[in-house]
Amino acid sequence: MKGEEIFKDGRSLILAYDQGFEHGPSMDFNMKNVDPKFIFDIALEAGYDAVAVQAGIAHKYYKDKYTEIPLIVKLNGKTRFDNEDPVSYQHTSVEEAVRLGASAVGYTIYLGSSKEQDMFVEFGKICEEARRYGIYSVCWMYPRGPSIKDELSTDVLSYGARIAMELGADVVKLKYNGDVESMKWVIKSAGEAKVVIAGGSKVSDEDFLKLASDSLKSGAVGLAVGRNVWQNANPLKISRELMRIYHPQ
Repeated sequence: MKGEEIFKDGRSLILAYDQGFEHGPSMDFNMKNVDPKFIFDIALEAGYDAVAVQAGIAHKYYKDKYTEIPLIVKLNGKTRFDNEDPVSYQHTSVEEAVRLGASAVGYTIYLGSSKEQDMFVEFGKICEEARRYGIYSVCWMYPRGPSIKDELSTDVLSYGARIAMELGADVVKLKYNGDVESMKWVIKSAGEAKVVIAGGSKVSDEDFLKLASDSLKSGAVGLAVGRNVWQNANPLKISRELMRIYHPQ
């Protein structure tokens, strides 16, 4: 499958850049990283295994030398203004993602939302279509509905991992709860679906690199990172540190 190129040696470092849609440019960007070319340049020079963006960015920027980087196209997204009972519906087709050159498609599910069933149905169909095209399906599994009391509990994370796998996800993106041992159960619950950990909000380099190292100890095989790289004062330096952890020579 074309999707396998994201995990060339069984591990994957994904540079995520869907925050402009999800959070708005004023929240996460500055005059430098607001430019998608800046992010694609980091991904190319540092050797990331994939870059994850919305379709509009892929259409405008995923060309020429940047096509050397495997592409993940997000098929849904929501704004930061809709958080009480979150829902995010598909706005881009798998067919269009393939036309853009995608090796995988991504879709966010908000577990616990009153609309979770709608998202389950959409993602299940996405998984079927992705398989027909020979690309991977990636589930951003975020427990954030009103019935979720602790989105980082072992029970909630493992439930989300299991649902994503049973819906057909090839890859599940989850938050890390800070506990290697409990995350082993979460990742075991995902079965043969590959688990990548979300890089999350900007933290110190030391804390971020510890998260990256601990995620491997828990059994995860990838990291989907955005702000901790392209908000960093030296994106290439922190990227090299990540490469040493995930792809040691």
